[in-house]
Amino acid sequence: MQIRKIRSGEVEEALALAYEVFMEFEAPDYGQEGVDSFRRDVVENERFIARCRQGECPIYAAFDGDRMMGMMGLRAGKAHISMAFVKREYQRQGVATAIFQYLLADILKKDPALREVTLNASPYGMPFYLHIGFEPRSEEQEQHGIRFTPMKYLIPSR
Repeated sequence: MQIRKIRSGEVEEALALAYEVFMEFEAPDYGQEGVDSFRRDVVENERFIARCRQGECPIYAAFDGDRMMGMMGLRAGKAHISMAFVKREYQRQGVATAIFQYLLADILKKDPALREVTLNASPYGMPFYLHIGFEPRSEEQEQHGIRFTPMKYLIPSR
């Protein structure tokens, strides 16, 4: 498994992976509004796609040879994971954990004083985030049909 920041030309592949996994594992927890919101705001959002291509919203991915297995994206200018998806056949094999560890090491190089990473966990992703050390910051919420629990990961002192 190789993990790295994706290249500009791989953004569409990463977002297609995200949409595929979202539809399989997340969409059943949401109504049509949530599915439409994810597609509109992520997969079909040209402004967001352009920002990803320019590296403003970095995406990290794990590869099995040249096949993308999973990905995690960061919000522009923030230590906030905006999406994390792993293909079905690679789930529960440490792929997402490895991507998170790589992403964390990379952002700590740029900001060694960073103390926490945040995200909004979907119902499906919640057990994974709890497993790797994220803690809920509040109760589950819903916006535009998307259910999530705000979470934070406190970075241990180094």
